[in-house]
Amino acid sequence: MKTIKWILPLLVLTVMLGGCPYGSEIPLDTTGKKINPALLGDWEPKSSSSAKYKITKDNDFTYKIVKSSADSKEPTVYKAYLTDLDGETFLNLWEVNESSNKTYYFYKLELNSSNSKATLSSVTENIKEKFSTGEEMKAFFKKYKNLSFFYEKTQDVFIKD
Repeated sequence: MKTIKWILPLLVLTVMLGGCPYGSEIPLDTTGKKINPALLGDWEPKSSSSAKYKITKDNDFTYKIVKSSADSKEPTVYKAYLTDLDGETFLNLWEVNESSNKTYYFYKLELNSSNSKATLSSVTENIKEKFSTGEEMKAFFKKYKNLSFFYEKTQDVFIKD
């Protein structure tokens, strides 16, 4: 029993420090750039083949992303659009679910020259500022987007099938 008292707080701390992308109730932008056809198709994380991502066009500006995993019977559905900040592309991503509260997550997106590899750098969860508009958030992102501490330490790399 004593062991459980020590392990449980350590597990909670591990999850808290594990790093999640910054989430906001307001998007970085209200609409995105037109769909990039190079992003459409099937993608797989370079680090693992247990998950697959199928990206389709939802409308002229929004992507639908379906994550299938061997660990889960039901796929997870996301929607996303791209925002350009001074020549760099940011992904505004949210999960589609029954909740009325939508949380947006932000990633810097880089495609290689052949469009077969995508690298996502998640914006750090350590942002403590509160924004009331997307314009305020956009100005903050523009100011700090070139600094290494603005992103989580690890990047997610995806390979197109």
